[in-house]
Amino acid sequence: MKDFPNDSTAGWPRSAVLALLLLWFVTASACASKHPSQRETSQASHFTVAAERIEARARAVDLARSHDVRAEQAELRGWMETVSQEMALGGPDAWGPGHAALGRGALALGDLDAALVHLEAAWNAGFREPSVAWARALALSQRYRELRIMALTVLDPDQRRVREQDVDRQYREPVLALLRQARGKEAPSADYGAALIALHEDRMEEAAALLEALAAAHPWFVEAPLLRADVLLLRSAQLWEEGQKDAARAQLENGRKSLAAARSTAESRMQAHLAQVRFESAVIAFIRTDLPGTMPSYQREEPVPGVMSFSGPEGVGPAGRAFSALDAAARLNPAASGPPCERLRLLNALAEHPRHQESFDGHLSLHAREIADGMLARDPTNRCVRVERIRTQVCEAEKARLERYSSSMPAEQDLLKAVPPAERDLAFHLLHARILGHWVAVENGWGGPRVGDRYGAHRDQAIDVWRTILALEPRVPAYQVRFGELLVERGMDPLTVHGAADLDLAEQVWATAVSLHTKAPEVWLLGAHVQMAKALGHRARGEDAGSAWQTAEARLRDGLTAHPRESSLHHGLGQVLLEQSKERWARGGEPSGLLDASEAEQAEATTLDYGHGPGKRAQADIHALRAEYAWRRGEDPSSHVDRAEAFYLQAMPEGPSNAEAVMGLMRVLQIQARFLLEQGRDPRPAFERGVKSVDLLARLALIRRVQYLRIAGEDSLVLARWTARTDPRQAEPHFDAADATFTKALEHAPRSQEVRLALGELNRYRAVVRKAAKQDPEPLLSKGLALADALLKERPNWPEALLLRAAILRTKDPGSAQARADRDAALKANANLAPGWARQFPEDGPLTP
Repeated sequence: MKDFPNDSTAGWPRSAVLALLLLWFVTASACASKHPSQRETSQASHFTVAAERIEARARAVDLARSHDVRAEQAELRGWMETVSQEMALGGPDAWGPGHAALGRGALALGDLDAALVHLEAAWNAGFREPSVAWARALALSQRYRELRIMALTVLDPDQRRVREQDVDRQYREPVLALLRQARGKEAPSADYGAALIALHEDRMEEAAALLEALAAAHPWFVEAPLLRADVLLLRSAQLWEEGQKDAARAQLENGRKSLAAARSTAESRMQAHLAQVRFESAVIAFIRTDLPGTMPSYQREEPVPGVMSFSGPEGVGPAGRAFSALDAAARLNPAASGPPCERLRLLNALAEHPRHQESFDGHLSLHAREIADGMLARDPTNRCVRVERIRTQVCEAEKARLERYSSSMPAEQDLLKAVPPAERDLAFHLLHARILGHWVAVENGWGGPRVGDRYGAHRDQAIDVWRTILALEPRVPAYQVRFGELLVERGMDPLTVHGAADLDLAEQVWATAVSLHTKAPEVWLLGAHVQMAKALGHRARGEDAGSAWQTAEARLRDGLTAHPRESSLHHGLGQVLLEQSKERWARGGEPSGLLDASEAEQAEATTLDYGHGPGKRAQADIHALRAEYAWRRGEDPSSHVDRAEAFYLQAMPEGPSNAEAVMGLMRVLQIQARFLLEQGRDPRPAFERGVKSVDLLARLALIRRVQYLRIAGEDSLVLARWTARTDPRQAEPHFDAADATFTKALEHAPRSQEVRLALGELNRYRAVVRKAAKQDPEPLLSKGLALADALLKERPNWPEALLLRAAILRTKDPGSAQARADRDAALKANANLAPGWARQFPEDGPLTP
């Protein structure tokens, strides 16, 4: 469309000629006015006409059939450039009305950021006409709705609530104030302004009714159905949270009808198509269990470069509708960065969704990576694409870790360094924490850090990043929980020097999380984990840990009062009860009741997890502990070993790949081997059972874990003891293997009490064999005695360490008074150890602890 004939002088740009003509008009009008108020009125009138001209032309483009709008938008931006030049030449009197015209023009072109900047500048320049108040109200209300809908895509309910509160606090009252100031300037009727007021006063049904009537009366006014769709979506989310799911679905369907009307009316309005994307993205997030309609699914047909297609006229569910709308938006302006960025966000959201489905696994991340790499090649500074590219990379790495296959992931500094410091906001730090959390999980799976990395470096960095996050946003319980769990992990690490301080801080973090009045069960788990870690610390020092265990149990039971069907809480309670049974056993009591209660909790957790989850392995651990206690009492543990083995095998989801289950199975089969050894029978069949169930690759994956090294060393010790009976010359290689394995374990965890206890037992058994072969056992006995003394210094009156020292002293001198004193003290502390001592030293006869 051309408003003037092209009669410009050759060589002069048409926009410059227009600017000069308009400038002449503005200057002439100003000169003709004798008073400043008249000049201001004249300029305001001129810029208002310019704004209305841009708005009318933009609406004509929007209402046209779908087509490439780049040429027309370039023309409109040229008009706006002319307005900008006029404003600059018109002096201070032109700034207010000029910025107002530019703001209205930007709003008409869909550039909300620019509109807000210009309208704010007009307001600050003193140009506060009702028309400006109306335009600002429209822009701020649009930003309010976008942020509220974006908040719906947050999966964590507490984080979503905080975002919604922030948006309400920042926008609600300013918009209402502007709407009151703009009365009389609403277009095309006062009903639209009334609907906006109703929305911002949370009267959703009234707003929807007003907009429905307005859309019917003015079909060309596409803003009415678009606003109505947003209103119905926000109301649907409220109803869904209240449990009124049928009513929520009805609102969503009405919202989709409004969007369909808007998109069919304004086929060339990109914002109408992107509104559908925001709508469906929110539905995917806050309705997670509504099958099949809202299950996020990805179904790609024939590959078309840069285009995702879905079966059916409207795709598959909300994801299909969203991608169809993105395709429509992209056709309007293939060079625009908005639709590809929204596509990236949606792909990543689908990949991260807890219930997402893909016909071909990995296509979501692959497609996101292709889009991001292509956009970054054209514009490396695009902030949205940079962030979403990092998000894609992290998602791929996390998926690889969970599914236990390798994934090449660049170092975090390579992913993050491209983001300028000025852009490192809360979202950036959350991504950084997620990357570090991934590496912490990977290293935990490996049993140690990558070669060349300082031990615990990623965990320490993650803790520092979470400190930064909580400084920016302390109100989200999930952030407090993640920070607290990392502190607990570091506080329990044997290599941590100030572990008690970490646990004290974690307790403070838990108290803060509870004060936020969250419903998240993870908060109760954190509270229990802090107390469990403290209890284990008390145990390692030989102190009474009963009160810490009781506090952990109480917190989990409080959590179960609010969430009786939360499997993680049942699993956590089962763990606490299991540890309490160990405490009771260690004090000479009968642990069967606590083991029964623990097994009931783990069975309930497994049922709630539909037969999966950690409950299976925990049930195996319980039967393994029953087997150990039966063996220590001198009973046959075979039935408990069999049950534990069955549960451990069930806990290995894809063969022997679950590290904890593998080590648990090895441990319980070792108990069976020890029982056979004490019965004078060959223990090797028990180890052969493990070889059949756990392949070599699974064992190799565990070689850096201290727990595995301890079990492997004890296996070698059992074989050495058996071989010493049948072929003493062949026992030495097994003793050497056990010694080397324990030594390697101590390199990783030099303060491990269990490994040092096992190494002391190795030295004693090896000394007994050397003594029987008429060799000097003294060096071995001295080493064992030094280990026992060191353990008792750290953990006074530890019964197992007292019995180790007693056995070593007894080997040195059968009549040792210190050996008798240690033995009696140990059995007084834990009478459950008496049968084991009697099997080692039957000559002592029945003992009364």
